[in-house]
Amino acid sequence: MTAMPRLVDTAGRPLMRAEAAAPGGRLGPDRAHEGARRTGAFQTNWRPGLTSADTWLYDRDEVIARSRDVGRNEGVGASASMRVVNAAVGFRWDFTSKPNARLLGISHEAARELGADIDALWEASAYGIHFTCDAERQLTFGGLLRMSAAHIFNDGEMVGIVEYAHDEPTRFRTRLRVIDPDRLSNPNGLPDSPTLRGGVEKNRDGVPVLYHIREGHPSDLGANASMVWRAVPRYSTNLGRPQVLHAYDKLRAGLTRGVTRFASVLKLFRSLSKYTDKTIEAAALNALFLGFVKSNAGPSATSESFSADDVSEWAEGREDYYKDNPVEVDGVQFPVLGPDDDITMQTTARDTSGFDGFTRAILRLIAAALGVTYEELSMDFSQTNYSSARAALLIAWKETLALRGLIEQQIAWPFFAAWLEEAFDIGALRIPDGAPDFYEAIDAYVEGRWRGPGRGHIDPTKEILAAAARMEAGITTMEDECADYDGSSWEEKLEQKARETARKRDLGIVADAVEASGEDPEGDRQRDERPGGRARTALQRVAEIADSADHNAFLDARPVAA
Repeated sequence: MTAMPRLVDTAGRPLMRAEAAAPGGRLGPDRAHEGARRTGAFQTNWRPGLTSADTWLYDRDEVIARSRDVGRNEGVGASASMRVVNAAVGFRWDFTSKPNARLLGISHEAARELGADIDALWEASAYGIHFTCDAERQLTFGGLLRMSAAHIFNDGEMVGIVEYAHDEPTRFRTRLRVIDPDRLSNPNGLPDSPTLRGGVEKNRDGVPVLYHIREGHPSDLGANASMVWRAVPRYSTNLGRPQVLHAYDKLRAGLTRGVTRFASVLKLFRSLSKYTDKTIEAAALNALFLGFVKSNAGPSATSESFSADDVSEWAEGREDYYKDNPVEVDGVQFPVLGPDDDITMQTTARDTSGFDGFTRAILRLIAAALGVTYEELSMDFSQTNYSSARAALLIAWKETLALRGLIEQQIAWPFFAAWLEEAFDIGALRIPDGAPDFYEAIDAYVEGRWRGPGRGHIDPTKEILAAAARMEAGITTMEDECADYDGSSWEEKLEQKARETARKRDLGIVADAVEASGEDPEGDRQRDERPGGRARTALQRVAEIADSADHNAFLDARPVAA
């Protein structure tokens, strides 16, 4: 006897008839969560699959190709990439070494001296004229980070190999080679498996141990190298010297390769591009004017006494005349119609008035997805005042700090650790007395602070006053404020200020130097007793401007459209 078929739920459990038909049941039209409904005008055909994080690997090549096309051919896409890279890296990152004195078991003075030695050697290696940090000997360390940031933003990931140039005569031979992420792939087209995905081979715990990298890009001319793979271990030695750097923002468990932020806005870019093209075409057609040379002396206007041959001879003579004497406007020749010919044109102008509003709306959506402000993306500040610009800057700065943190943790620190290992190994640096071996306390030796471009300011008067107040209240230090203002070193500023003060004394302008430094109380008292009192300091003048009603009204006033 054949069993009757029964309804089952998604887990394969049989459903009771009453449960299946009930309005609140698992197959009923109503759901406890509106987001799970399958009916209605907006959700009827919305049934995405429940996929794993690495499903991205099947779509990666198509999405990356389109995102790069946006960067090449869409000005807005190129603008977003440049804004992000310039804010996060600029053209250099500076470093201040701060070895951990407590972990190393040495005095703070010994740690400071070691840090100063590390800083001097790193500066010469990272930004020397021979580009010794770059395996291709073309970029400084800042340039390598700039290219890495561009790959992370546009491709979703950066792939690099730390190499050691055995045959080159430079003092330091640790190099970084940034490679195109497209070269990271499964060898010989092998399918993905639990331990091999997207060219990354993992152990049973999910730890990447081996990277399969093509010798050439898949689209390179003469594709011989592109069909050869090299398996590169994540670490080059048993002591843990970094070799493969794979940087990406892992926002979901199980994600093996980075996802570009362009993935969610490619459709918006395409719609904006198409709409822009059609609007430009319409505007061009609206600007055109059409003209024809027409004669009313056709056969219908001639006397019956003219024969057909006479009319034909007249038409030929007319045609020859306009060939020899064309009617032109700005180099464009008017066509000559035949006798009694007529053309009717549709002259209704095409409406392009909605272009500005549409593009602003689309650009705001794109900017929100890419982590930049609308003003940065479009360079349109026509509707911005101080308050809105300040709010937008704070959000954009958090995005910048997040990208910097990723670059610092996954690129800068591992490469710096490999370089510092070589510096100790070749004797350029010496282990302080009483300190452990480099490999025993590597994290303590590589401690320090990376500094990129400053945050920038909208109203310097308010920003300077706020910085002075934070330092006076003990909330921040001069090191914090210098790094935030322009990415500079506070120690270098103090040393430069000391040199300037000494130079002023040498030139005989000691009074100005002492007055500026506030180290002459008696002079201060005498100046206070003069008529009009002592001249206001620059900080006092800035405070007066920042607090003035006129200044605040100017900042909060929105620009008036021309």
